Amino acid sequence: MEQHTVDVGFHLKRTLTAFKGGMSCTYVFEPIVFANSRNNATTSLNHQRPSPPSAKSMSLNQLDGSQLPVSTADLAPNIPQELIIDILLRLPARSVGKFRCVSKPWRSLLSDPLFIKAHLTLHHHQPQKYILISSSPPIEKSTLSTLTFTPTGSADHDGVLKRLTLLENQLTDADIVGSCNGLVLVSEFKIKHPFRRLSNLDFMYYLINPTTMELVELPANPLAPVALPIGGAFGYDRSSDDYKVVTLSNCERITNDVHLDVFSLRSGTWRRIDVLRYRLHFLSGVFLNGAIHWLVKSDVSLILAFDLSCEELKLLPLPSSRPENCLFSRIAVLDGCLTMVATMGYCIDVWMMKGYGVEESWTKFSVTTQNYAALPLPICLLGDDDLVLYVNQKLVVHSLTGETRRDMLFAGDKFRDVKAFCESLVSPICYCQK
Repeated sequence: MEQHTVDVGFHLKRTLTAFKGGMSCTYVFEPIVFANSRNNATTSLNHQRPSPPSAKSMSLNQLDGSQLPVSTADLAPNIPQELIIDILLRLPARSVGKFRCVSKPWRSLLSDPLFIKAHLTLHHHQPQKYILISSSPPIEKSTLSTLTFTPTGSADHDGVLKRLTLLENQLTDADIVGSCNGLVLVSEFKIKHPFRRLSNLDFMYYLINPTTMELVELPANPLAPVALPIGGAFGYDRSSDDYKVVTLSNCERITNDVHLDVFSLRSGTWRRIDVLRYRLHFLSGVFLNGAIHWLVKSDVSLILAFDLSCEELKLLPLPSSRPENCLFSRIAVLDGCLTMVATMGYCIDVWMMKGYGVEESWTKFSVTTQNYAALPLPICLLGDDDLVLYVNQKLVVHSLTGETRRDMLFAGDKFRDVKAFCESLVSPICYCQK
């Protein structure tokens, strides 16, 4: 009798026992090693195939059995279901979408919420490679596109621009509110009658997945029918497995109070949470670590955070080592860290909070720039040496090791808004169904 150990992932060791007339198969959950049956030498699994892009993104050890999907039908003859699921979980979201066309059992498995969550967990920490662009010239219709950075760039382009058919020729004045787990919230501002004021404004929200090409139109906020929307954000509430839209609005003719309203995808309802006593920098509104963050307009800079789980406001600490005259102009998420930007003449100071909520974790690096007319917004880091900024309707690459800069090259017009997003299988339609 001879035994062979075969790696199939999921903490699973599959033992095949050969005997006269057939073969039996048993599964045992335990740490995985790769065993060579010819010389009985055991080798680390990492030496048997190339290392994944990120240990966090592709480690199956972070999933327990309750988080793994189970198919109710055979996916393929003579191949263990666990092995098929293991392979499919490692594929990019676009590739998984294509496999939904194989058969009904495959479509059922790959649309299962457990599979989608497991896939998101394994790929969530991968570097964001795509940027959603909203191009909105003054007269033409707004368009939505995706930009994929090429790994090393080339002489004639730094990325590939692809126009989306979602909402094509339907948007007139669009902005990108934010993105979370592959879902992107797009807002549209319409004026029904140009000579009338607040009561004739339409403010629409669309939730899309650029990867699966799914689209949901969200209901207008009935709590502020005549209010002017002055800010919004989008994020995920892990405690209730719900996505929420957060809006800020006020009505100048009635009061200067700023109302904070929340829309829940699962309940399909709007709720008024609070009246803010802060003057916010409404260009901000970024999601990180379960909370929405804004810059506060004041004599000194402050960060206001709104926790989506408990729906409470709190202030986050700023770097204590910043200069006294340092006023932050932008807030962003850079490399998974809350980031603040202060512009001082021809120099941009970028502060990153390496440990969320820890005042001592703020670190700073500076970039020498030209005197931009608009406030620059950090988009992403390219390796260890370059920072990409969005400024003056274009992307600019600044060197962190010198004073060089260049405009990024790709085919397409200038754009008015840009946000990073990750590819995922999360369905906005699924979350909107009660």
